Amino acid sequence: MVHLGILTAHHYPRLGGMEYATHFIANELQKSSSIQVSLSCNSLKGISKEVAYKYNCYRAKSLSYLTPWLFKYNQDKMIREQKVNLLYGPMLHGGGYYCYNQSLRHNIPFIAHSHGSDVQTVAPISYGALLDDNLKKRVETVIKNADHLIAVSQINKTNMIDLGAEESKISIIHNGIHMDMINAIPFECKRAFLGVEQDDFLVISVGRNKPVKRIELLFEAFKKLKDYEKIKCISVGPFEELVDLAKKHDVLDKVIFTGQIPKQKEAIAHPPFPDLINLYRSANLYVSTSYVEAFSLAATEALACGIPVIIGEKHGVKDVIYEGKTGWIMDKETPSYLADMILDLYNKKAYIKKNDKLIKDSVAHLTWKNVANQMKQTYKKVL
Repeated sequence: MVHLGILTAHHYPRLGGMEYATHFIANELQKSSSIQVSLSCNSLKGISKEVAYKYNCYRAKSLSYLTPWLFKYNQDKMIREQKVNLLYGPMLHGGGYYCYNQSLRHNIPFIAHSHGSDVQTVAPISYGALLDDNLKKRVETVIKNADHLIAVSQINKTNMIDLGAEESKISIIHNGIHMDMINAIPFECKRAFLGVEQDDFLVISVGRNKPVKRIELLFEAFKKLKDYEKIKCISVGPFEELVDLAKKHDVLDKVIFTGQIPKQKEAIAHPPFPDLINLYRSANLYVSTSYVEAFSLAATEALACGIPVIIGEKHGVKDVIYEGKTGWIMDKETPSYLADMILDLYNKKAYIKKNDKLIKDSVAHLTWKNVANQMKQTYKKVL
């Protein structure tokens, strides 16, 4: 019997790819008769204590300077009470490092799971944990001492190897998506709501105006497409941030703003979000201009909805795309090159529409059940 103990600072239902992944993996693992799952996390400010989990959840209380101590106390309490015999930590400098310390303390093996920003860097925008000397030491310590490591993509694995990880100690397990739930959402075309015509070519982008998302690259590409009235952009994310950026790049007439989905008050809702799924379905193409993406939920959800993607060279989702059919990779990440790619696909829109089943099938295996099964195989290697 595996008594799995998950250690993480931030946890669902706070929004975030890593938090979602940890929660959905735990949910699936808990269904197994051979695994008992428990999780210890920091205090979840603003999240009701009534939020129920299918697994044991040890939430630290929020008591000012005592909170870090209570977090560590809860870890020890969980390990003792649940007879934990395997530790698992998401993010090498976060949960992975907590697992390292508790592994020493309790003589329990541990697995650390990278999600990208712990081993990726973009120095010009000060992105990545490795740029902080203390966090870098944590990452290096975990890589050296973990009994096994999990990467979410080949790029993610390569990043860890570059930091000294043994290749034989790394398993690639892609993040999951809720395929059945996506397929069960009734189709509702959003074009009339968006005020666009049926023959308009819609490019959709999802994300905040954060430096790593590099949305200015997309808007600069659309500035070069100003003469093509039928090519338009749907921008999903915080309204004011993105409107201000569009004004700066003079593309207000090319971009349709939806605001954040889900809305902030829906922050504890369970993805997939029907409005977002139907925006994907109503679009022709998903574009991500992020500097780096270990394995993007937005890109895989777009693929699950049957629309192709354009991504960057340092995007882990390229592990699952068929280039030229389900997705395209920017060889040059410049506004001119991206604009030419969008224009080329606009001229081929009838062709890419015929590939919608192939596109959906390309990610059909990315279910959380399959992710959990791969996790189980990893545990067998360690125990």
